Amino acid sequence: MASDIQPGIQAGDAGFDRHIRKLSESVQARLRYHTIELPDGSVLPGLQTVEHLRRRLDLFNLPEDLRGRRVLDIGAWDGWFSFECERRGAEVLAVDCLELATFVEAKELLGSKVEFLTLDVNELSAQRLGRFDVVLFFGVLYHLRHPLLGLEKALELSTDRVLVESFVIQPEDRPIPAVMEFYEGAELGGQIDNWCGPSPECLLAMCRAAGFARVELRDITSQRASVECRRHWEVSDHVSDAAPHLNSAVNSRTYTARFHPFKDEYLCCYFKSTLKDLTPGDMRIEVDGFGVPALAVTPNGEEAWQANCLRPHGLEAGRHRVQLRIRNSALSNAVEFLMLSDTGTEAPQPSPALPAEAPELCSAEFHPSGDLRIASHRGGSLVCYFRSPATSLGIPDVVVELDGVLVRTDTVSSLGGNLWQVNMLLSAKLEAQATVRVRLSAGEWGKMLFVTGIP
Repeated sequence: MASDIQPGIQAGDAGFDRHIRKLSESVQARLRYHTIELPDGSVLPGLQTVEHLRRRLDLFNLPEDLRGRRVLDIGAWDGWFSFECERRGAEVLAVDCLELATFVEAKELLGSKVEFLTLDVNELSAQRLGRFDVVLFFGVLYHLRHPLLGLEKALELSTDRVLVESFVIQPEDRPIPAVMEFYEGAELGGQIDNWCGPSPECLLAMCRAAGFARVELRDITSQRASVECRRHWEVSDHVSDAAPHLNSAVNSRTYTARFHPFKDEYLCCYFKSTLKDLTPGDMRIEVDGFGVPALAVTPNGEEAWQANCLRPHGLEAGRHRVQLRIRNSALSNAVEFLMLSDTGTEAPQPSPALPAEAPELCSAEFHPSGDLRIASHRGGSLVCYFRSPATSLGIPDVVVELDGVLVRTDTVSSLGGNLWQVNMLLSAKLEAQATVRVRLSAGEWGKMLFVTGIP
């Protein structure tokens, strides 16, 4: 990692403004920011030389052979990075807030097949564009009013690698070095669309906060930081510890296994492990195989732990699988949670192959609400324990009947040894004895038990 950040000019400084304005005037005079080499050896001149542009890309060790890969260039501008990735064999989609004539001209002269779409960052989604092996996010972050959302969009569109380059302010010598300058007007270089200047530490922290599993600073030169972000954890060649047992993964706000795409909700993972003194850096949480950094891990009883992390951005409605490992442990069993639709509804979900035999209901208990501040579900909870040889169960798979009425399943927990726990949050307190039975999906009902309420 290079660390040759150059001290001196900052946003709001007259010298810095003159420097940026001079660059802007040069771009206007030459029409192009990127220099483009043509097949016949001629050059479409730009402010940045080909050698400089190539160095910016080579900082990330991008393979020379990108055949079979999809690349997304966010903020493509004149298109050098798009055309270079195409030259290396990639299928490339370039997007920007407007389509420049310089891009169109270069594409025609190169005989390029790069696809271009006029889109703002807020319009990007995996549902619309699919996902890409490599996402380029060069010179975009500081132009965004919502920079963290921009990084989340880049993560959503990626299958693994996102390459970020951004303007940064000086590193901070303070207890919390992750700080950002906010530019209300034209403080940064006289441009009204420059909104923020993160410190290098802040840029790295934002990439992690967006949900990337691994974040590496590659270079800082002339107040431009290059950061490589990965969605997958490193591969361990040595497994020395037993796999933890993951009991459940629930919404830390609602205590259910349901999540809304437009709500700021966190994933709470409950697991068992004999390992001691765990920290967030020890955790390797995965959602659908993608790594998610832990924000906190706390003991929750004897060999019992709780780890909290982000619910990854851009998940589609339906079932999603969570697994985790710790340090050099093997990977845990999988548990499920459910993403709701954009309207907050729960679509019918197909069930996996489930055991033919009815579950064995072991016991049923009623628990009064532990937090009366929460208006919804103040009736308390119904907790049922049952046995089933099923290897994985989600909330759509377990059906519970209370006094002849179906009640919504809110969490399903794997307790190990074919023992399962299902929780239902009730809108009204159970005040008398009631009957309970359980089935798996459309299978046979298990035996009926009685549960006693609290008068």
